[in-house]
Amino acid sequence: MKKSLKKLNIVLSGLLLLSLTGCGEAVEDSLVPPETPSYNAYVPSQADVIRGDLERKFEKRLDLVGYDRMRYRFTQAEYMELYGTYQLEVDEVHVNVGDAVHPGDLMVSFHSKVLDDKITENEKTITDAQLSIDHLKKLSSIDPTQDYAEEIKRLEREISVARLYISDVHDTYNKLNIFAKEDGHVSMVNSMLQDGYVVPETDLILVDVDDGIYRAEITGEASFKTGEQYTATTRYSECQVEVIDPPEGAGASMVYFRPVGREGDILEKNLMLQMELPVLKDVCYVNRQAVYEKDGKYFVYVVKENGMRDAVYITAGEQFGNYLIVKEGLNGGEKVELP
Repeated sequence: MKKSLKKLNIVLSGLLLLSLTGCGEAVEDSLVPPETPSYNAYVPSQADVIRGDLERKFEKRLDLVGYDRMRYRFTQAEYMELYGTYQLEVDEVHVNVGDAVHPGDLMVSFHSKVLDDKITENEKTITDAQLSIDHLKKLSSIDPTQDYAEEIKRLEREISVARLYISDVHDTYNKLNIFAKEDGHVSMVNSMLQDGYVVPETDLILVDVDDGIYRAEITGEASFKTGEQYTATTRYSECQVEVIDPPEGAGASMVYFRPVGREGDILEKNLMLQMELPVLKDVCYVNRQAVYEKDGKYFVYVVKENGMRDAVYITAGEQFGNYLIVKEGLNGGEKVELP
C-alpha cells in the first residue's frame, strides 16, 4: 500500500512539473515583450554616372629647376671651438631676407677678443721694430763707423714673423666668418643671430639656389606654345609665367616656364598653374574613385535595382580633376559603387 502511494506521488509530481513548464517550452512573460533580432545593413557609397557637358580646369604643379637650399650653421663641435677657444661674438649680419648673394660674399662677420689681442700685439711688435730700425739707421748715418746691420736684420725678421701671425689671424677670421658658397637669394636670417646669439645645430642663414626656371610633365592634358603666358599661384600671391624653349635633351612631355617680371625675387619651390579648358560636350564621365584597374583594364561596380552589383569593364579616357571620361561601357544614369 505504501509503495502504491509512493508511485502515485511521483506521477502527480511529474504531471505538476509538465503543467508548469508547458511540456518543455519556455514560459513567456506578458509584461516583457519578446526581443526582435536586429542588424545594420551595409549600404555602400555610390556615385552617379553622368552624361552631359563637362567643364574642365587644368591644374598642374610647376617645380623649380635646380632648386636647392643652402643651410649655414655651426655644429656643436664648431660652436665649442668658437666660444671656448676664440670667445667669438657676432660682429655684424651683412644680409637681409631677399638679398642676392654670390660665392664669397660676406654674410656674417664675427669678432674675437683673443684674436683681436693677437692682432694688436703683433701690430705693436711691427711698430716698435720699425721704430728701432729707423733709429738704428739714423745712428748709422750720424756715425758710419757703427755697424747695425745684424740688429736691423733681426728686427726685420721680427716684423716678418709678426706679419705672418696677423695673416694667420685673418685667415682664422675668414674660416669663422660666414661667406656665401653659391649664387642664390637669402630666404631666412635667424632672429637670434640678428640679436647677436649663435645656436649650434640650428640654421643661421638659408639661401635658396635655383635656375629661375620651372618645369612640369604634361601629357595630352593641354598644349603649350613658346611665348604663351599663364597665371600661376604661389602660397600668397599670383604671378605670370611664360612658356620658354626647353633645354637640349629635355623630354618631349616636359614644358618649361619662366616667371615674368620677377627677376631678383625669391622664387617659390613650387607654383600651381591654373587655366580654363574648353567645355567637353555630351560626354559620359564618372568619379575617378569608382574606377578600378587590373591587368591594364579598367572596370566599375554597377549597382542594380535589387542592390546587387556587377563588374563592368570600361574604356577610360582622360582624367580631369575628380572625373574620368568613360568612352565605352557606360551610358550615363547608372549608379556605381565607391570604395
